[in-house]
Amino acid sequence: MNSERLKEYILSSEEVLDTEAIKEVEHYYNQGEYEMAFEGLLIELIQIRKYPKRFIFNDWKELSEVYNIENESVFDESIWPKFLKWGIDYSKQ
Repeated sequence: MNSERLKEYILSSEEVLDTEAIKEVEHYYNQGEYEMAFEGLLIELIQIRKYPKRFIFNDWKELSEVYNIENESVFDESIWPKFLKWGIDYSKQ
């Protein structure tokens, strides 16, 4: 299930994000607002230019397509190109 996969991504991001950022993401997750939780998680990670452990861009991209981040955003209308750049940057490391 996608919400379980999202929860795994949130947990794997705890090592790189501060407690407040994780709390905000978890708030949306716990309210069943999975799209908002995922977009918030992406925003936080992209801002600090870090990646969670066991990061596989294609898996994250697949989930972003499930949540339709490419076409619908809540917090940042340019999240999709930022997300793609962030993923490409990871492959250059």
